[in-house]
Amino acid sequence: MNNTTNASRAICANAATANNGPEQTPMLTAWAGLDVAKATFDAGIWLPEFSQTELPMREIPVKTFPRTPQGAAEFLQWADDFLERRPPKPGALRAVMEATGKYSIELAMWFAELRADLAPAIINPRTSKDFMKSLALRNTTDKIAAQSLARYGADRAPAPYQPPSSLQAQLRDLCRWRQTLIQARVAEENRQREGSASPLVRKMQRARIQKCKRDIARVEKEIRGLIASAPSLTRDCELLDGIYGIGFTTAATVLAELGDLRRFKKGRQLTAMAGLSPQRGESGTSVHKKTRLCKQGSSWVRTALYLPAMTAVRGENELSEFYHRLIRAGKTPKPALIAAMRKILLVMRAILISGEPYQARYHACAKLKEKSA
Repeated sequence: MNNTTNASRAICANAATANNGPEQTPMLTAWAGLDVAKATFDAGIWLPEFSQTELPMREIPVKTFPRTPQGAAEFLQWADDFLERRPPKPGALRAVMEATGKYSIELAMWFAELRADLAPAIINPRTSKDFMKSLALRNTTDKIAAQSLARYGADRAPAPYQPPSSLQAQLRDLCRWRQTLIQARVAEENRQREGSASPLVRKMQRARIQKCKRDIARVEKEIRGLIASAPSLTRDCELLDGIYGIGFTTAATVLAELGDLRRFKKGRQLTAMAGLSPQRGESGTSVHKKTRLCKQGSSWVRTALYLPAMTAVRGENELSEFYHRLIRAGKTPKPALIAAMRKILLVMRAILISGEPYQARYHACAKLKEKSA
């Protein structure tokens, strides 16, 4: 746990040093693209001068390494040797890889321990796939993917990966497992309602449902204990728990997936992170696609907010009024409910920033106070 924490701090600390400040001399950065698999990773290097010419993809140096701490060290040595032979030597080397679950995260941690200034970035695979399509490549292999990722890094300069703290990582896994258990319980209950001619099947169904319920209770107890160990997290959950429709586990899930909501400077950044921002498609005078949900953020957050939003819009509160106002304006129920989910998330951020408990009819109460004053 200590090594992971130190690695996390190293990555975060070098996010600033990887990007030069306004008073520093700009450095030419070489980019390493890493195509990560379970046992190996392919690495390609894009030099700054490559951007000045029409360089064929096959001329980008690439090599395969084992996905181990030793393999990470071998890659760094290979990259250093290559950069030394190519004057002028770039001022920095950074890396970019696709998100491949624990495989890319482990590799990023190993690099943080070996060389923190590498500041690896982990990007959405959909983004890199679209970038490769823009290159009009005929073939798709691991080596070509690594070369393309290196070029993506040089073109886009993605931000360094900032791993969650040990506490947040544990909380996130617990909340995700709880949602998985709930889905398994609901599926088994639905099968039980259909009925079975076999007494053994009916008995096993009851046993599995009871097992899911016990496991959910154990996970929720662990979540509460973990949050109780962090006073600041306990305070945040208490503030969010006061919002209409939001319960303790929903608050814990949102904080586990998105971290501290105060870190988002604007509300639209938060909603985009959760995949709750609208996606428009318009072109000229003839193309006007129906506005959809972007769904590029955390699906776990959207799942966690769905039932609370349904509960809230059925009650008598500001969110319900907001929902029905959208319905009267012509919105169908589903888009209106998604807008309510988005509003809940914005209220959660506002509550944490203010540090004050949720107050129903806040604006009406504020006007009354102004009149009385």
